[in-house]
Amino acid sequence: MKFTFKNIGKYLSVILMSGGLFACSEDIMDDINKNVDNAHDVDAKFILTDVITSTAFSNVSGDFNHYFSSYIEHEVGVYNQLWNAETRIQEVYSSTTFNNVWGNLYSTLKNARIIIDKCSDTGTQPGNYTTKGMAEVLAAINSALITDAFGDAPFSEAALAKLDNGKPQFMTPKIDTQKDIYTGIINYLDAAIEDLPKGDTHVTGGPDSQDILFGGDDKAVDKWLKLAYGLKARYLMHTLNKAENQTEVLNEVLKCIEKSAQNADEQATFAKYDGSSNKNPCYDFFDSREYLAASQSLFDKLNERNDPRISRVYVTALDKNSKGRQINNKDDESLLLAPNGKPVQEQRKYSTSIFGFASDAPTHLLSYHELLFIKAEALIRLTRKDEAETALKDAIKAAFANMEISVASGLKQTGYAITKNSSAALTASDAENYFINSVKGKFDADPLKETMIQKYLGMWGSNGETTECYNDVRRLQAEGKSLKDFYGFKNEGKFPLRAPYGGDEVSSNPNVQKAYGNGQYVFTEDVWWAGGNR
Repeated sequence: MKFTFKNIGKYLSVILMSGGLFACSEDIMDDINKNVDNAHDVDAKFILTDVITSTAFSNVSGDFNHYFSSYIEHEVGVYNQLWNAETRIQEVYSSTTFNNVWGNLYSTLKNARIIIDKCSDTGTQPGNYTTKGMAEVLAAINSALITDAFGDAPFSEAALAKLDNGKPQFMTPKIDTQKDIYTGIINYLDAAIEDLPKGDTHVTGGPDSQDILFGGDDKAVDKWLKLAYGLKARYLMHTLNKAENQTEVLNEVLKCIEKSAQNADEQATFAKYDGSSNKNPCYDFFDSREYLAASQSLFDKLNERNDPRISRVYVTALDKNSKGRQINNKDDESLLLAPNGKPVQEQRKYSTSIFGFASDAPTHLLSYHELLFIKAEALIRLTRKDEAETALKDAIKAAFANMEISVASGLKQTGYAITKNSSAALTASDAENYFINSVKGKFDADPLKETMIQKYLGMWGSNGETTECYNDVRRLQAEGKSLKDFYGFKNEGKFPLRAPYGGDEVSSNPNVQKAYGNGQYVFTEDVWWAGGNR
């Protein structure tokens, strides 16, 4: 008899009726649909590699970064879905818009939790404290990405390992409050700070080269610990307006920063893109879609400050042969900026930022310049203006240096022919002169505003840092800082206060479906730490 899936039932029946060998082999019958070549259990360190990669590539530098760049006017959406987002139509509130990143976030968080469980005292690899600590850091990052974007969200009953029968532990997980999720985030980081220095004592050993964030060498644990402290500073600042004692929180932020990265070599940077087989996600998105163009309102902030970055970061509209050139200066006649909120829906009409061409630029999970900007803000709020000025100056220097890495990447990529202009790479001295001539006066007049504008400019780029700027914008808006007067935004459409829940969960989980409604809440309801109720 010929063996096919259509006659498998008949084939087995014949065997069983004949009293053959398989008639008494229940184990074989149970395993008939199992792929023996697909591993069902691996060491925690092998899962760690995937969690690091998905956190950086899909979650930090993924759809959030692309769409939020339009929301906060780092870029302008000029075509298809991003034009829809720019003009504030369906994509902004549709449950399909962020469905992919929704799934990626929960899958990544689940895998991080599996590592934590494996390396816990009751797990299969007890004693692997350092590996556990790394997973706790990554769980904190992904949990924060979830709740910062979506607000209240499934957490305590979601992203859990499946039961032995392959079913989720909770088919329709409840929605947890953002306040409770943030308690979980800080708990993850505190646990990581305790676990990371303890080492890995289980026979399976530590992650070694599987730690593709910091390389798994002798200095890796210290860098992970610095990342944990730095993230704690970031997330304490997110929730500052909910603190009973803000002074106490701000001092804690500064203490955490003292224990975090002290230079760019220690920052948490995912640098695994080679520009060909592995591409920076911002480049990959531009290369495949060409949906974004250079923002008029962002240029205006640079121009107002006579910012030397102007001659480094803009490229003329691409021609039909995918050729363009770095603009010469702010008066270059070929510079055509996209109007915020009302661009013509057309590809290759407007100039673009060079960051879209940076094919091998890294993704930052937490950069050194971000830490310095946070430090400057904390010092300002504590009325320590002189110290804040020094921190801000250092932050701008670090941001200039980081920008030049992306500029160099954009100029050397081979997918597009970008002709370099005559400008030289900006140096620390250039940053110092810029601070003295253009920033200090504005800082003296309004320290908080200029610090946050410089952070907004310094974190614009190809490194996946736009999401953090979106968080800044929303928490400052909750303090009464006008989007128009404080940030100079020009899009007259309704500002999205959050991302809509993912469509898979909206369609399958009544709890999320009820919270989503028709999606219009994204325009009216702030997240908890920005003054809202959910």
